[in-house]
Amino acid sequence: MASFLPVRPCGAVLAFAVLLTANAGASTLAPHAPTLSVHETCYGTSSHDGVRESVEGLEIRMVSYTEPGTIYEVQCFFLKKGKGDHPATIDDTVIFNVTNPHGSYAVLAKPIKIGRDTSSGTQTSKSGKGGKGSKTQTPPNPSLEYPREGYLVRVLCDGIVLRQSFSTHRVEEFVKANPGLIEAAVAKKSVRYLQGSDLHKR
Repeated sequence: MASFLPVRPCGAVLAFAVLLTANAGASTLAPHAPTLSVHETCYGTSSHDGVRESVEGLEIRMVSYTEPGTIYEVQCFFLKKGKGDHPATIDDTVIFNVTNPHGSYAVLAKPIKIGRDTSSGTQTSKSGKGGKGSKTQTPPNPSLEYPREGYLVRVLCDGIVLRQSFSTHRVEEFVKANPGLIEAAVAKKSVRYLQGSDLHKR
């Protein structure tokens, strides 16, 4: 249950909004919330120290005109596709605080290793009778090349979700169907708490 103590400048406003819109959803709390837009800045594969990695980066733009000193918490969840019939998981969570945000913040997901870097893109196969090895093109595997499922970005104040942005409708439906997914991700020791000032794009 949300606290009604004005522990932060926006606490009293939030408490009043919660009383009026307890069951209406986060979008109805927008009047005093910052605007939020999220765009992918990179998605695909790259090579690092001879290892191919799946990468994803976000640009999170926020604009706020609320009371000076209002603190917002930004939560970024990166989803990874499940193997086979297994569901997706949140493999990386980034959380940072911003005060009266008015600008863009760059967040990069932890890279996922997807194999060695073979620049030729070929593999060697031998004939059944001991003939010479021949070069055959390795067929691409989309599930290995692009293991990321998407992202969810949320903006909170005093524990209340004010704004949220999903990469796709599929991710939104998946998160809604698994209500404990977000709480479990935030509780993990692997959560990365970063400084908003370090992520701010100048």
